[in-house]
Amino acid sequence: MTRGFFFTGTDTGVGKTFVAAALAAYLKQQGQDVGVFKPMMSGIQREHPHSDAFLLKTMSGDTNPVEQINPFQFDEPLAPYLAAKRAQREVSFVQLIEAWHQVRDSHAFFLVEGAGGLAVPMGPNYLVADVAKLIDLPLIVVARPNLGTINHTLLTLHFAQSKGLAVAGVIFNGYDPEAGDLAQDTNPSLLEEWSDVPVLGIIPRTEHHSAQALAALVAECIDVEELYAYC
Repeated sequence: MTRGFFFTGTDTGVGKTFVAAALAAYLKQQGQDVGVFKPMMSGIQREHPHSDAFLLKTMSGDTNPVEQINPFQFDEPLAPYLAAKRAQREVSFVQLIEAWHQVRDSHAFFLVEGAGGLAVPMGPNYLVADVAKLIDLPLIVVARPNLGTINHTLLTLHFAQSKGLAVAGVIFNGYDPEAGDLAQDTNPSLLEEWSDVPVLGIIPRTEHHSAQALAALVAECIDVEELYAYC
């Protein structure tokens, strides 16, 4: 049975790739055999050093080819289904299943990243949530810390639960300790009050993106023991 986590966000741009890459760097530093998988990506070439797939591969040390880590890539920065449609391509659910099966036994532990949030269309009749259900790893929901995030995060959690997805917890990313922002200071505790999932960590903004720095950030800011206990 594959162990690991499926990363999703409350929206695009909340930093789920950054959080997944940081956890990958930490696990690699701990000697874990960690693999990564980004089923679909749009808006950037997979070989580009700033692409999600390239960053995940670099931080995890995954030796699988980047074409297996990210089997489906589209040029336009759109929802994968629309980007594929405009490129006159179509990715069936069966194709995606086959791509996952090609890599899932190559590592003991996997970090998988979706695209945007759970309701993003991936194909003509399936969403990110359906992909997460197929891969069957507990979710880590990445959320922004400031005003508005309670609504976005609770909607994401309720949708996940309606799809029968297990949620390990929420990680807030991009906290600014100098902002004096009452909303971001109180949102984590309010979310725990209004949901049945834990807040696993609060990651501050950082300019340090080396593997060593990201691993240290995870050790300091994320409850890794609770993560391990879940999976």
